Amino acid sequence: MSRLQTLRKLESTLENFLVKVVESEEGRMSTLKSVDTLDEIARDSLKGRIINNRLGDWFAENRNKVETKKCDMSSLASIGNLLGDIRSGLDPADPISRKLSDQIDNWREQGVVPKRKLILKMKAKPVEDNLLGRFLDFMGREIKHLDSGEFEGWHLLQILDDVLKSAAAKEDTMFIHLAGSMIYFLKMNGYKVTPFAKRLKEIEQERLGGGRAE
Repeated sequence: MSRLQTLRKLESTLENFLVKVVESEEGRMSTLKSVDTLDEIARDSLKGRIINNRLGDWFAENRNKVETKKCDMSSLASIGNLLGDIRSGLDPADPISRKLSDQIDNWREQGVVPKRKLILKMKAKPVEDNLLGRFLDFMGREIKHLDSGEFEGWHLLQILDDVLKSAAAKEDTMFIHLAGSMIYFLKMNGYKVTPFAKRLKEIEQERLGGGRAE
C-alpha cells in the first residue's frame, strides 16, 4: 500500500469515527433536551397548570426514542420518575387526561419505564471506566466551540492559530486536544504544519514545567 493510499485510509477512518462521535453526541443532547422538557411539564403540573397538550406533544415526539430504548437507563429512570409525578396530577374525570394516564400505565406495564419511582444515585467509578465518556465530552465541547459562529469565514489554519493561542493562555486542556486534532487533520490533507506542531509541543512542555522545546 502506497503512502498516499495509507493517508487516504487514515483520513477515511478518522472521518467515519468523527461522524459516529457527532451522531452519539447529538443523540445524547437530544435525550437531555427531552428529559428537560418533561421536567418543565412536571413542574407546571405540580403547580396546577394544564399540561395535557404539551404532554401529548412530548409523547408524540419521543415515543419512538423511548420505546426502542434509544435512551440510556439513567434517562429512562428520570423519565419514569417524572411521568409518575405528572400522572398523580392528571384529572381522572377528563378524557384527555385519562388517555395520557393510560399511556403512562402502558409504558410501565411494558417495562418501557420503571413502574416505581427510583432514587438515582451516582456511584463513584474508576477513571478508566468513564474514559470514553470523558473523550466524548471533549469532542462535544470542541464541536460546540468550532460551531459557535465565531469562526465563520475563517480558514482552518486561522482557526488553528486562534486555538493555539487559547491553549497557551487558558488552563482548559480541551484546546490542546483540539489543536492536536486539527494539526493531524491538516497534515493528512497536505498542509505544512511543522510550525503549529512546534507551538503545540512548546505549550505542552510549559504545562509540564519542562521549558521550551528545542
